[in-house]
Parts: sequence; structure tokens; C-alpha cells
Amino acid sequence: MSSLPPVIVISLAGSSRRARVQSAFGEMGLPFEFHDAVNGAELGDETLASVNQEYAQREWGHSLNRGEIGCALSHIQVYERMAEQGLGEVIILEDDAQPVEGFMQTLEQMLATLPKRAEIAFLHHGKAKSWPLKRGLPDGHKLVRYRYPSAKSRRCIISGRGYWLNLAGAKKLLSMAYPIRMPADYLTGYIQRSHIHAYGVEPNLLLETDTPSEIDAVEKRNYGGHA
Repeated sequence: MSSLPPVIVISLAGSSRRARVQSAFGEMGLPFEFHDAVNGAELGDETLASVNQEYAQREWGHSLNRGEIGCALSHIQVYERMAEQGLGEVIILEDDAQPVEGFMQTLEQMLATLPKRAEIAFLHHGKAKSWPLKRGLPDGHKLVRYRYPSAKSRRCIISGRGYWLNLAGAKKLLSMAYPIRMPADYLTGYIQRSHIHAYGVEPNLLLETDTPSEIDAVEKRNYGGHA
């Protein structure tokens, strides 16, 4: 196996999901570490008051619940760690990510194929427009480069389930991170706002497990215009 960047799995401390992650990743020989997620249910009044809910309501058509705030903070903490420690690149996964068959081989080839300009590469994502040139990867996957929607477009690569990120990309996301005013997958997915150089693997290299959402367990989400 070739050398991989650090793999960080965001997960609530004590979550029952951790056993599945350890089993799934252990079987494929993928080294990783857990990052203790921020528990939205335990957020203090000061943190909640710092969230720009007016912006969220105006821009996205819905406010952020406690779980979404905790999730956003959890991803941002990883970006901050990258900046503080000078980590050149990491792979960030959420604990409901399920690798597809051939995950390791495709991931390694993706990392070897990414151009120098790449700053983020989605392993799981929704619909997004890409440039016509696609690079072949194992098992029928392709590496694509995503196009920026227009500045005012509501198009978003909605998913924070798994992605590769380098330090330059982390700094771009951090420049938009505060005050908290958008879910984690909006921060990564509205590439027309961050101008991050975005790539992705198609079809998805990760699947979503059928475990109940821990964000909704804290407080039901209001999707507004994105329902």
C-alpha cells in the first residue's frame, strides 16, 4: 500500500458508530484516527449566540439547528488543526461513510492522479457540473474537475461525508468559516463562494450507511428551500 495522508474520522465521543468504522477500515488496512466531534446538544449559550442565524435564514432559507452547528464546528476544527500543524493534506470522513468495493485502490490512484492545482476532492457528493475531460480510475470510477456555478447560483456539492483536502483548500474554507452561518457541507460545497479548486470521484467512492442521523437526533433539521 502506498503512503496515504492522515485519515481523520469525525465522530462523537462514545458513538456506537465507531465500532463499525474500526471494523470496516481495519479490514481494508486503512489507518485512521478519530476526531471527537462537537456535540450540538452540549453547545453553550455564547456559542449559539455567535451563530449568524439571520444570514442562514436569508441565504439558505432555514436556520441552523444544534446538530448542524456542532457538525460545522467539527469540520472547521480539522481545518484549524491543519493550519496550526502545517498538515499538507488530509482525508476527512464522517462516521457514517461506507467505502465501496475497491475503495483503497481507487483512492490511491486518485491521489496519484490529482493535479497540483487541486485543493479539495470529494469522495461523496451530490450532483455537480464538471469539465468534459475526465481521468480514468479503477473499477469504472473517474476523476472529474468541477466547474464553478455563477456567483449567485444556489448550486452546491452537498455532502461532507468524505473528501480529500490540502492546506491551501483548508485556508480558503477557514476564510469563510466564521461566524458560523452554514452547514459543513455548504462550506465545502459552495465552491463558487470559496473559489476552492474542486475535484471529485464519480460515481461516489463512499456510500451512506443506514444508521439514523445523529444531527437530527439532537434537533430536527429545517431544510427550507433545500428540502
